[in-house]
Amino acid sequence: MDVSVIIVNYNTKELTQSCIDSVFEKTEGVDYEVILVDNGSTDGSKEHFEKDTRIQYIYSEVNLGFGKANNLGYQHSCGKYLFLLNSDTLLLNNAIKEFFEGMESRTDRIACMGCILKGSNGQRTHSYGNFPTLGNEIMRRVPLLRRYKKGMFGFDTQPISFIDQHCFEVEYVTGADLFMRKEVADKYGLFDPDFFLYYEETEMQYRYKKHDFISCIIDTPSIIHIRGGSRKGGFNRWKWTAIPGLMTCYKKMYGTAQLRLFKIVFLALMIPIALIDWHYPVRIRLEYITKIIES
Repeated sequence: MDVSVIIVNYNTKELTQSCIDSVFEKTEGVDYEVILVDNGSTDGSKEHFEKDTRIQYIYSEVNLGFGKANNLGYQHSCGKYLFLLNSDTLLLNNAIKEFFEGMESRTDRIACMGCILKGSNGQRTHSYGNFPTLGNEIMRRVPLLRRYKKGMFGFDTQPISFIDQHCFEVEYVTGADLFMRKEVADKYGLFDPDFFLYYEETEMQYRYKKHDFISCIIDTPSIIHIRGGSRKGGFNRWKWTAIPGLMTCYKKMYGTAQLRLFKIVFLALMIPIALIDWHYPVRIRLEYITKIIES
């Protein structure tokens, strides 16, 4: 088996079906399997997908979160490579083969690979980024700074270096389309189970980097990511719901002492935003502020 495609579904039956259909419609010239992990969906997904003989369907009675669900799919995989694919994505070309050939033809120091994702409007969307620091995490959340950053860099930070004209190195690839070497996961682990949602792919690639592996973006696969399609609220919701994952990631990457300093400055800037950010209910914003204090 060349590639194990792992998709996690949580009450996104229609999106997931479209994603799976695009995989089978566009993929050829490579031996692959599709593993669908269902996080206890209650929208009829179980009854629908367990009948699909094209896929390996795994149903969890509880919502394991993104990382643990992918870990469960990984335990059932047998491909040389893993392709972790969000349920709110659509393949527009033979992306899996492009990734497979991209890995096969380049240095085995590349552990993870992604592509430049496009939104449903055809515009480039978040595809890779830098490991979290106090500066870049504040930049992403303070409205004026976020607009300034987008004006300078677009949605993503600058590449570390170009490996060739079709491939460049980045610090981490987003988890929406993460193509990776299974042998690296076998040796150094996939997602840390302490994460429920967000930043698990960031910590994982930071862990791989410590073992001299790198992450890259190639330009040949074409994938649409309906960003936020698997959750309601888009960026304004992510700004708050991603905080527990951020704190877990920061602690694992830099240690408890640096996390304490990070929390003090982060709270000083985010509490005022929590009080005035009308996009999201005050009660929910304050709940996530409390999670920062308790983390």
